[in-house]
Amino acid sequence: MGRGKDTRKYDEKLKDPYMDKGIYKDPTVCPSCGLVFHQKRWVKDEKLAQELSERGIKFDLKDCPACRKIKDNYPFGILEVNAKYVKTKKEEINNLIRNVVELEQKRNPLEKIMKLNFDEERIYIETTTGHLSKKLGMKIKKAFGGNLKINFSSDQRLVRVSLTD
Repeated sequence: MGRGKDTRKYDEKLKDPYMDKGIYKDPTVCPSCGLVFHQKRWVKDEKLAQELSERGIKFDLKDCPACRKIKDNYPFGILEVNAKYVKTKKEEINNLIRNVVELEQKRNPLEKIMKLNFDEERIYIETTTGHLSKKLGMKIKKAFGGNLKINFSSDQRLVRVSLTD
């Protein structure tokens, strides 16, 4: 598949139901991961969370959208890698995954891995966003090769990414 933006037009039904900002007051702290909802966005700011506590500022405690997806076991992205190099390059692939996730979380802290299964010949990853699954698939393909296939669901926000020999 080509690179670039997803230009599909989403109907109202394809909006992310977990991203309803109306249910979060500013500030809100996620008790599961520590993200802070501040100025209409989720940020990873441990100093701000600590400052809110120390200054006695009232804040809500609610799970962020990513932690809600994890608790509900509702992935928005799935990546499957079925390639021979999985067996021989396990450590390198694991490091690549960790680095990509770390970089993407700086841009959007709601991009998280929900489930990661590594076996001898297969990697299975569920993510809280389709973007993260797509990005991981593209980076693994670039580093190790293979055939990348990206499928967007027409009736859900689910993105399936597969990488094979």
